[in-house]
Amino acid sequence: MPLRRLISLAALTVATAPLAAATVLAADLVYGSWTPAQEYQNRVAMPELFRNIEKDTNGAIKWKLIAGGQIADGKTTFTAVKDGLMQAGLGIVTYVPNAIPSVYAIYSTIIFGEDDPVAASAAAVETMFLHCPSCLEELKSANAVNLSGWTTSAYVLTCREPLKTMADLKGKRVRATGGNAEMLKMAGMVPVGATLVEAVGLLQRGGLDCQHGIVDWVRTFGYGDVAKYIMDYPLGLSGPALGIFMNRDTWKSFTGEQKKIHLKYGAWLSAKMAIGNFVVANEEALNTVIKDKGVQLVKVGNAFDPIAANYKKIQRDTNIATAKNFGVKDPGAIIDYYEQAVERWRPRSKEIGRDVDKFTDALNREVFSKIDPEKL
Repeated sequence: MPLRRLISLAALTVATAPLAAATVLAADLVYGSWTPAQEYQNRVAMPELFRNIEKDTNGAIKWKLIAGGQIADGKTTFTAVKDGLMQAGLGIVTYVPNAIPSVYAIYSTIIFGEDDPVAASAAAVETMFLHCPSCLEELKSANAVNLSGWTTSAYVLTCREPLKTMADLKGKRVRATGGNAEMLKMAGMVPVGATLVEAVGLLQRGGLDCQHGIVDWVRTFGYGDVAKYIMDYPLGLSGPALGIFMNRDTWKSFTGEQKKIHLKYGAWLSAKMAIGNFVVANEEALNTVIKDKGVQLVKVGNAFDPIAANYKKIQRDTNIATAKNFGVKDPGAIIDYYEQAVERWRPRSKEIGRDVDKFTDALNREVFSKIDPEKL
């Protein structure tokens, strides 16, 4: 279907939102992803998700994935969904901090210690859906709902040259957003608030010295073509991504059963991304970029210990102040619940291991089954 036709249909959806669901669902619903087609979410997770939704709704709801930022980029996804240009997409709040500022308070809270995206992802969705009323209110104000979420695995620095000491970091330009940008700024680096896609061109043109993110992005975004050195030091993980950031009018057009089906698979998507992408694929990516791209793993020992140690001292106060500036009334309660929930989920994470089905069941039991679809 031509893009112009899809956009016209999306606009028609917004204009006729109060009409019967059959009117809204007359055409494929569009999920616009700004990440490249080969990225794990687009290549593996979303196609399976959409097949399952179509099957469980007996063909009543069909989603169409349009990847690569053809409709909106990481920054304009929020307005594109709000205005109905596309019915859903991938929302990353650090690109537009004032869009959903309560979720931004969670996202900017870096989780240090053991690299555990399962525990952190579970804690993030539990906090966001069940213990953050302002998160839900802000989503309503954005004419949206969110049905899934996950965090990353631990970020590392991938750079054009090896960096082995704190002194080496001074003045280096690094793609970083949110709390990560503040942390690296304290370490002497110069943060650049680019999206993951924008970072590709900046690295190629010399506008960046480093990319801050997971190893799998070195492969899927092509950073390894230019940045050949991965510093072997985990710098904490971040999230949640708003994995099914959906236009509210589209959501309201669904029947009660269709909403439950989407929530069920929202839990599955959270589990699939946390384990499939940020654990399994992330590990595989390191071997791939070393073998295929000539990327080198740089051992830094404990040289970067001051990065996290210094940032931990100011992280909570900084994030609370930022959130309050955006109008969040009690960001401290949100942040505290999230950090405590991470620790509660760590033992469960060890039981879950790499079993996506086990994680899905746990998320459905502990979080998604407690969500009232009509109150999102």
